[in-house]
Amino acid sequence: MTSGQRTLATQPKRWYPGLDGVRAVAVLLVFTVHYMGSATYYVGWTGVMIFFVLSGFLITGILFDNRNETHRFRNFYMRRTLRIFPLFYFVWLCILVAGFFCRIYWHPLLFLWPAYLGNFARFLAGTTAVDHIFTNYPQRPIEIGHFWSLAVEEQFYLLWPLVVFKVASRIKLIRICAAVMIFTLLLRIVLVALLPQRVLEMEFLYRMTFTQADGFLCGGLLALWMRGPEEGRLLRWAPALLWGSLGILCISVLLHGGVSADRVALQTTAPWASTYGFTLLDFAAAGLLLSSLRAGTLLYRFMTVLPVRILGRYSYGFYVYHLLLAPLLPLVLPAFHVPSLKWWHSFPNYVRFAEDFLIILAVSAVSYELFEKHFLKLKRFFVTRHDNPDAQAAWAEVPV
Repeated sequence: MTSGQRTLATQPKRWYPGLDGVRAVAVLLVFTVHYMGSATYYVGWTGVMIFFVLSGFLITGILFDNRNETHRFRNFYMRRTLRIFPLFYFVWLCILVAGFFCRIYWHPLLFLWPAYLGNFARFLAGTTAVDHIFTNYPQRPIEIGHFWSLAVEEQFYLLWPLVVFKVASRIKLIRICAAVMIFTLLLRIVLVALLPQRVLEMEFLYRMTFTQADGFLCGGLLALWMRGPEEGRLLRWAPALLWGSLGILCISVLLHGGVSADRVALQTTAPWASTYGFTLLDFAAAGLLLSSLRAGTLLYRFMTVLPVRILGRYSYGFYVYHLLLAPLLPLVLPAFHVPSLKWWHSFPNYVRFAEDFLIILAVSAVSYELFEKHFLKLKRFFVTRHDNPDAQAAWAEVPV
């Protein structure tokens, strides 16, 4: 592919419309694991891995394009703050207000969550109970456990800019990404052998930034390659990367017991899944991401269809709200009456899943349009506006 043949969808330093679809796929997977886990064999946790690769791709591209800017640190961190903090701390304000009415029982380690250190909470406490905030309604605790991935992303945002701005060289950064990816895989293999089984079963390898670094840097590697002569070759091989990784992953699932009603081989704590399985998922996410940039393909058309892009646009709010709203949804929607017909037994559940999904999406849309969007508009004050149009295009790329 020559530079003259490139479409808007595949040019670096531009807005990629197909990435809204990638966000939509990721958040839909996460929704399934929490709302219809048994029906989907709990494989929706893989959506978090897609988010990590996507974050690495977008953030690395923005950092690299702005590596020579005078106010690069200020601009980057202020824009990240305006994107992430308002909704996150609005939710925590709501939790504090709810505490006056629901009599919240505060665990001392809960302070880690608003400090973006919640991924450490269950391991310091020795229990998963700190993934919830318990109230005087014992059947409806406030679910905050999904915030662990936001903590991991924030920790990545704090560290990776220091590397990109210090190194600056694209080739050196590519080598760093590749080296850390290999090291992270080897580290997970060592930790599987050394850590107590109880710690592994609490998803230690899934929730630590240093054991998920290869996902972010896999995305970073793609961003750096897309800004060099490797771009055309990378896009041509995207389908092979996607389907090849998924094929090997499916074979691995079958070799480790397959998937059945009482057994799921693809789980976060399985030794094979939490070692090379994570790597395969990162590669599959990379293939999905790249395939979504290829204008004119069937996958690109799907990723850019309006309903998919709408879900992608509101995906951050959807992710934040989807478990927080879970205890309230049964109060909003009455239970279905199930008649004696056999075919009906599972049907009401799927209707309920669809209704839950639409309610969460509606709340996310209202939150974005009435609250978050006003903070996003302030990002325009943190762009260096002198002779660097490419950098300005990078800042405008996406509301990551």
